[in-house]
Amino acid sequence: MVQFNPTLKTAYWTLVGGGVAYVVFLGLLLIPVVQKNFVYLHNVNLPIWPDISRPEQLGFAGNEITPFYLTTPDNERLFAWHILPQAVYARHRDELLRRDVGLVSDITETLGFRLLQEDKEAKLLIFFHGNAGNIAQGYRPDAYRVWSGVDSSRIHILAFDYRGFGRSTGDPTEDGLITDAITAVKFAINTAGIDPSRIVILGHSLGTAVALGATEKLAREEGIEFAGVILCAAFAKLKSLIMTYSIGGVIPILSPLRPYPFIQKWLTKWVREPWDGEERLKSLIQHSPHLKLTMLHAHNDYEITWTHSQVLFHTAANAIVAASKRGTSAVDGEIDKPLKFHEIEEKKQRVELGDEGWVDTWVEGVPSGGWKVEHRLVRWGGHDQIITASSTKLVIREMFGL
Repeated sequence: MVQFNPTLKTAYWTLVGGGVAYVVFLGLLLIPVVQKNFVYLHNVNLPIWPDISRPEQLGFAGNEITPFYLTTPDNERLFAWHILPQAVYARHRDELLRRDVGLVSDITETLGFRLLQEDKEAKLLIFFHGNAGNIAQGYRPDAYRVWSGVDSSRIHILAFDYRGFGRSTGDPTEDGLITDAITAVKFAINTAGIDPSRIVILGHSLGTAVALGATEKLAREEGIEFAGVILCAAFAKLKSLIMTYSIGGVIPILSPLRPYPFIQKWLTKWVREPWDGEERLKSLIQHSPHLKLTMLHAHNDYEITWTHSQVLFHTAANAIVAASKRGTSAVDGEIDKPLKFHEIEEKKQRVELGDEGWVDTWVEGVPSGGWKVEHRLVRWGGHDQIITASSTKLVIREMFGL
């Protein structure tokens, strides 16, 4: 009997074990509850040690942030932060420090809320975060500090956890997260009295899909348009994302099956919630004729490749061409012969930014004062740190007209 070299034998069984583990992993993802937890990672509550109802534990000044709850139409409670502009906080610091820190029962009774409501020049940035953790996870607190400094006298920030995340109640679903996002927007418009022209929506990762879902529905049903929409590290649709997605940028999901496309296609049929950003973007273009939209992505994003933002840019370009040819009656943003990839690449306008990256803008079919759609690629920033990048600050400034 032929004896295997011990080293080869070990390598063989390692490969077999890895293959079995991979198959088991894919099998588990077909189970709805496992798939939901994998997509949203809402039970991964990080950070663990700080009390997020006491933002001071994360290095914020006393009552710089007011924690409170929003209530959705289906009676879920969403944990939220209202973050004051730095200069506004400094001017009112003595009065703010006289109040107890921590969660408030009625945000409308606080000084911070009145400073937002009564300032007719105030701007509001509403943040839709990505999956996993809560509003204080990872780079998010650093991002709030960065954004607040864009205009320290006027930019307030509203951040919140979706249902099932952090201290919010409920269980995440696609429709549920969109409802949560619209709840936050309606609070800003109806309760705080902030006109949509003074609101910028910023979504990151999963939050980009939430942002498209919420802004599309508000535009289609109520004709609401915002000062701008920023999508950081976006994905086109969940079924295409899982083809290229790698956990932490290291562990691939379906890309090892690339030689077997029929298996990949079969597995994507089991995706329970499509999160189809392409279809929603077509509708958003149709119903939001003054939309200002920027897709911002890092070239070294190893979790969600930058080509997803490129796909969304191409989708928007074809939707604009459709709307310009058929007017506002364009059906679902479709045209008989959509522009092909190379045609869009030839027609787009590109501005090179040296080592920073480049900006692509679509102009064909755009009337004066109409859509402004651009795709900004920065060379560095990864998947998470992109939200703290200088490019993001600059886009926020532009959206607010600063």
